[in-house]
Amino acid sequence: MRSSPVIAAVLEGGHAVEVVRKMVGSTGPKDSAPGTIRGDYAHLSLGRASLKKKGAANLIHASGTVEEAEKEIAMWFDDSELFEYETVHEVLTRV
Repeated sequence: MRSSPVIAAVLEGGHAVEVVRKMVGSTGPKDSAPGTIRGDYAHLSLGRASLKKKGAANLIHASGTVEEAEKEIAMWFDDSELFEYETVHEVLTRV
């Protein structure tokens, strides 16, 4: 978090943690499938970083559980920065 700018976001929805974890890919970049963020953009494997005796920079972080997400959201955001809203789909189903 100190080596470059950080963009923090909160995503919500059905099975949000599981869905985001799939989009992010496995923790180890070489184990991440093509089409995932780590699979497409990470370039240093955990094994190679270990051989070079350096930490592997983490391209992206995603909470592993809902409980972890709740703690991390509280760490990064004040309640006043989080918004409730209706999606277009919710508005249309109300009509």
